[in-house]
Amino acid sequence: GMSSAQRPASTASSRQGTEDALLDALETVLLRDGLRNLSVNAVVEAAGVGKPLLYRYFGDLPGLVRAWGERRGLWADLAAQGEPPSRHAPDDRAFRGQVADELVGVAEYLRAHPVSLEFLAEELSAHSDLSESFAAARADHRRPFLRTMLADPRYLRRDNQRLIVVLYAAVVYLAMRAARSPAFLGLRLDTEAGWNDAMAMIRE
Repeated sequence: GMSSAQRPASTASSRQGTEDALLDALETVLLRDGLRNLSVNAVVEAAGVGKPLLYRYFGDLPGLVRAWGERRGLWADLAAQGEPPSRHAPDDRAFRGQVADELVGVAEYLRAHPVSLEFLAEELSAHSDLSESFAAARADHRRPFLRTMLADPRYLRRDNQRLIVVLYAAVVYLAMRAARSPAFLGLRLDTEAGWNDAMAMIRE
């Protein structure tokens, strides 16, 4: 009979392997060529998979992008890290420390996930039919973060809320700069020292 090496994999596991290969290829092409040059042909070539399988499993390129957002996630799942210690701590300094941890957590996550950064950066320059797929993925992944925040009324206090919005924008921008254009106002965001300086500023 056949040795185990020759025996065909079950359909389910071979489908899983093909889907993973296509999701990996999406990341490869994106980092190599940018979102504007993302195409079905480029993805199937990088995956070594026939084009019909991409259409069968994901529908189309926006479907593949949506699946990537759902499975691999654009954002850190901050809610999965459990209830933060300061969530119900009465003192404001502990609360500010918690907010700082969350903001720096977003920046560190993005810096470590260049695919997420690429989507955020391309969003500013390319209006492609993929933008909507990514907007949907982004909204889904931000929900747990917002839910945790809304559980503490201090997040909704006007002064806190305004500061958080501005600093949230800052950490996302700094993570983008670190990847694309790392010299910023005297900081070298591509060095550990420069990046740590920037994060220390956010905390202060």
